Amino acid sequence: MLLSRTASDVYWFGRHLERAESIARVVDQHTSMLVDLPVDIEADWSVLLGVTGATDSFAERYDTHDEGRIIAFTLADISNPSSLVRTISAARENLRVTRQLLPRSAWETLNRVHHEVVEQATLCGDRAVRRVTLHNVIDRLRQLGGLLDAAMARDDTWRLCQLGRHLERADLTARVLDVRAATLLAAGSREDVPPADRSPYEDVRWLGVLRALEAHHMYMRSTTGGVEPTSVLRFLIDDASCPRSIAHCVATMSDLLGALPDRPPTAAALDRLVDAVRPDGSADATPVERGAVVAPTLHRRLERTQRALIVTHAAIEAAYLTGDAHPAGTLRADVSSPMPGMAIRNWLVRLIGVPDMKTF
Repeated sequence: MLLSRTASDVYWFGRHLERAESIARVVDQHTSMLVDLPVDIEADWSVLLGVTGATDSFAERYDTHDEGRIIAFTLADISNPSSLVRTISAARENLRVTRQLLPRSAWETLNRVHHEVVEQATLCGDRAVRRVTLHNVIDRLRQLGGLLDAAMARDDTWRLCQLGRHLERADLTARVLDVRAATLLAAGSREDVPPADRSPYEDVRWLGVLRALEAHHMYMRSTTGGVEPTSVLRFLIDDASCPRSIAHCVATMSDLLGALPDRPPTAAALDRLVDAVRPDGSADATPVERGAVVAPTLHRRLERTQRALIVTHAAIEAAYLTGDAHPAGTLRADVSSPMPGMAIRNWLVRLIGVPDMKTF
C-alpha cells in the first residue's frame, strides 16, 4: 500500500501531466485556427483564459486582452498557477519524489520537456516559435503518457495516476465546451438557425473545438454528416467510445475507484458525478438529447458536471491522499463533515489550479 503522501504525489502527477498537455494543445489549436480564418477576423484570445480558469487572475494584472499578454500569462508566467511552465514544474516535482515507483525514462522525458518549456516559453510571443515549441511539448508528453501505459503494472500506483489524468481530462472537456461551444451557440451557431443566418466560418470554429480536445479524427470517423453542433456535443459529452468524452472519463474513473480500497465517500461522490453527467430528461439537463442546442441549458449541464468533479476530487483526497501516517486506502474520512472555508477554497484552487473557483 502507498503512504498517503506518496499517493497524493502520484495522483497529482497524473493531473499535472494531463493539464500540461491540455494547455499546450488548446493554445496551439487556437493559434493554428487563425490560418483558416480571414485576416480581418480577430481571434478572441480571452477564451484561453476561460478554458484555463485564469480570467480573474489575469484581470487583476492587466486591462487589455491582447494576444501577447495572454500568451505570456498562459505559457510563461510562473506566478500564474495554471500556466504551462508552472504546471510542468509541478508535474516534475511530483515525479521527482516518486521516481522509484515510475519508469526511469519517465523522469528523463519530463525533465527534457521542463527545460525546453523554461527556455522557450518566454519566446512564444512569436507564433512560429510558439507552434514549434508547443508541438514538441505535446509530442513528448504523449510519449510519456504512452510510456506510463506500456511500462507500469496495473497496481494502485498506476490506478491513482490514471485517476488523476481522467478527472483532469473530464474537467478540461467540460471547460472547453462551456467556454468555446457555449460562445458559438450564443452567437447563433445552432441547427435550428437557417444556414444562411449562421455565423461565417462556423465549421472552422467547431472543428477548433474538436481539435482542442484531440477528437477531430475520431469524430469524423463516427459520422457520415458534416460538423453539426448537436452531433459534436453528443460526441464529446455522451459518447463513451471517445476517450476524451466526459462519459468515457467518468466510466474510467468508476473502474479505477472500484479497484481501489472501497470508501463510502468516494462511492457517494462518484454516484453524484454519474448523475450529473447522465441526461435526466429535464429541460435544463438534455441540450444534447433534445436536438435543439441552447447555450444556457448547455452551461447548466456542464456547470453541474464541474461541481460534481470538485466533490469527487474532494472525496478522493479525503479517502486516499491525506493523513501522512496512514497507508493510502485505509484512511477514515467523512467529506460531509464541515470544513473551514479556507480548506474548501484550497481544494478548489488545487482542482483547477487557479483562484477563479472562488465563485463556487
